[in-house]
Amino acid sequence: MLLASRRGIVQAGISSLLKQLPQYHHVGTASDADGLVHALGQHQPDVLVLDQDLANAVAGRSRVLHHPRVLLLSNRQHVGTEPACGSDCACGLVPDSAPLRHIRAALKIIGSCNSARLGDGYCTSCPLRGSLRPPPLPLSAREHEVFLRIGLGESNQQIAAHFGRSVKTIETHRENIKRKLGLENGAALVEAAMAWRRGDPIAPPATRPVASRPPARP
Repeated sequence: MLLASRRGIVQAGISSLLKQLPQYHHVGTASDADGLVHALGQHQPDVLVLDQDLANAVAGRSRVLHHPRVLLLSNRQHVGTEPACGSDCACGLVPDSAPLRHIRAALKIIGSCNSARLGDGYCTSCPLRGSLRPPPLPLSAREHEVFLRIGLGESNQQIAAHFGRSVKTIETHRENIKRKLGLENGAALVEAAMAWRRGDPIAPPATRPVASRPPARP
């Protein structure tokens, strides 16, 4: 098993965890893109535990992102909407804030996998595959599409042209999205959409202080 992460705290945590998994032999640790490519060629590990940020840095190097067994670690809530390494190159994703037992369970699943390459046999029913999909939002299919376009920074006019709908229709979708996600205004909507595309959670609306009523006159 090869560990690839730029973050020292992740390296230390996973290295400590591997001592509890005798089926794994930790062959090395890489902390940058060049080191990762070199270590893969040198060690040819069966399993690669890869930090998602480092995966983004090596997105153009196909032999890294098409390794047969990759477990992504991320400091985000989910993989995002356009990941450099998603379901086409990774077995699953575990947030590095997850309890160690979750990371241990994911490593056990990957370690026991007999698939020769991603997509073979067991992959279709692997419990890790669902972790590579963003969690559902309480939006209709069209609202979700509009939400993603907002995350690209597009205006109402651009979104309307993309879907062949009127600007008024897009404005209605925006209002519905804000209401369903508990967002107070347009700026909060844009911020939430951009965060969702990155893989960050949608922040809950700030709690407004309840105005106290003046005491009743006697």
